Amino acid sequence: MGTVRTTLIGAALAAVTVAATPLTAQASEPVPVPSARAAADGYLHVYYNRGYSGWCDDWSGEAPDWGSCRNQVSSLWNNGYPGNLDDIWVYWGLNYTGARRGVYNGVGLSDLREWTFDANTGPGSGEWLNDNISSHRWTNLP
Repeated sequence: MGTVRTTLIGAALAAVTVAATPLTAQASEPVPVPSARAAADGYLHVYYNRGYSGWCDDWSGEAPDWGSCRNQVSSLWNNGYPGNLDDIWVYWGLNYTGARRGVYNGVGLSDLREWTFDANTGPGSGEWLNDNISSHRWTNLP
């Protein structure tokens, strides 16, 4: 009787442990993380959390409205293909308006609390990037 009870209790605990384990990502959600060895994939990757965790979205083209990621992102990675239009302007406002900040190709910003929008570039100038980006477009930074 003791062996059966121990087995049942063990099985119940295993079921609870499996049910309580958080999922990191679903199969349809790519979650690349910046790496010196990572090949360019042509995307701007954005994450809800610092340190490239909590995937939010990826874009290969411009995005005038970040949708559910708008003002919710705490890290990002420009993993665009090197060449023409491989850098990013991130914008404070929708439709590429307000203050902006450039992010060079291959650069990851793991903590957007450390970065501000450029001075004198419109509404939002000097504000922190963290939870404050609404749109982006590909460009050639100097």
